[in-house]
Amino acid sequence: MGTSSVVVPCVANSPGYFTVTVKLQKASVMLPQKGSRPAGFASFGVLPDFSSILPKTQSAALEKHWFGLQGTNFLESGKLEVGTGLQPVNQNLGSSMVIDSRSWRQMEPQFAGQYNPATIVIDLGFRQGNLMRMVRLDGIPAWASASPSPATIGSFPPKSYAAFQAYTSKVAQETSRQTKTYIPQQGINYYQVTWEPDTGNVDKWMGSDEDFVSLYKAAWQGVHSGDPAAAVIGPATSTISASISWLTRLSALGFGNYIDAVGIHGYYRKEAGVSYAPEDSDLPQQMQELRHTVATLLPTKTKLLVTETGIAYPPGSKYSATYPTTDALRQHAENVVRAHLILLGEGADASFLFYSADYLSEVGFGLYFNLAMQTVDFGSPDISPKPAAMAVAAMTRIIDGTKTLGAVKQMPANAYGYSFELNDATHVITALWVHDATSAANVPFSFTIDNPGTSGSVTIVDGMGNANVQQYSDGKLQTTLTEMPAYVISSNIAAITPQLRTPEGF
Repeated sequence: MGTSSVVVPCVANSPGYFTVTVKLQKASVMLPQKGSRPAGFASFGVLPDFSSILPKTQSAALEKHWFGLQGTNFLESGKLEVGTGLQPVNQNLGSSMVIDSRSWRQMEPQFAGQYNPATIVIDLGFRQGNLMRMVRLDGIPAWASASPSPATIGSFPPKSYAAFQAYTSKVAQETSRQTKTYIPQQGINYYQVTWEPDTGNVDKWMGSDEDFVSLYKAAWQGVHSGDPAAAVIGPATSTISASISWLTRLSALGFGNYIDAVGIHGYYRKEAGVSYAPEDSDLPQQMQELRHTVATLLPTKTKLLVTETGIAYPPGSKYSATYPTTDALRQHAENVVRAHLILLGEGADASFLFYSADYLSEVGFGLYFNLAMQTVDFGSPDISPKPAAMAVAAMTRIIDGTKTLGAVKQMPANAYGYSFELNDATHVITALWVHDATSAANVPFSFTIDNPGTSGSVTIVDGMGNANVQQYSDGKLQTTLTEMPAYVISSNIAAITPQLRTPEGF
């Protein structure tokens, strides 16, 4: 009896997700379950490096990046709420945007004047200057709310829109100061006024449509009076279909005059479990309908920001010593990446990943296992990657800062493809995959990437970031599509664009 420690050297030559299994030879004892990670293994990841295969063309302007993240993890200090919870998790996942709350309910819970914008200190992670800060304004304190009683559930209008406007102006003054001081590469300061007003207990909007527009009018006037770089976004409904409905209904009341960009949550149905792949709920069609709504009702080139989209394990799942299984983790990773590729490929200007690490109340949304979940639900300083984290890290590094050219039109049954142009105006990255009911599809595909009669080679990057060179002939690449997207890097934009359907409004 006793304890001992062993250091096992490991040299990884390839990026991706890896596990280590340890078993005592005589006792047959394996690693126990730890938090949301099942028993039997420890996990780690190796980040990809595409510097040798992609041109160095990424813009320094933070709003030119595509990916945001919800969730904090205090990894540097190893202690909850000590130091920054924003790094290195955002850097590792490839995120450049973070939401920071300035809810009136949070900042002035008891009376007006509790919040002093001149004395607020922002998270240490923002002071590094490489994370864009998006501000949440949702939440009216009880003393300022038209709610019938403090115990009433729901989000009611403020008693005074002038008071809400004055508060948002103070937030804007603080935001402008913080951005100029710490985040000089941020050119636009986004303010999201509501949070899933179509659903939920605390967030559900309990006022009229006219009240809702008045709320946004007050916020728009307030933040623009205090911040010359302000941009108001909303309505941030929970699903894409709800966004279409709310934008259509509110447009007749002048809602479009009080948003500078559309903000939504990218859920394609209420249950976002892995058993509901984005293609099964026709996420591409939903996004096309949303793009049509935006293009029809709002000014040309209005931006569309998806400020939350996550994938959980199937409904009814529970963390245990034997769950999630290897197959469940694989499908989770595939669905997470495909959902964000569809959102961006169909015309979103940014997409926020949800959530950094697992938590108790909803099973499986995390990109990382939460190894301290029984004692630390949110902000865990002890995490390890799932396959989803490493697949996301590959996706963000290869398409961040590009612009969508649209969907590949002629594809095999159940297959999908989106092309993205690098800002060198030369290279194209095309994400390709297939999905069917078995979640084990495997389909050959001939993809035109060059002029007829030409031959050469292209680089194909798999879902974990491993790059391989493959030959093509007569302008066509012969490849095999699987459930995990692969990325084809080519350099003849003119040969690819005729095959694409451009998002409406682009």
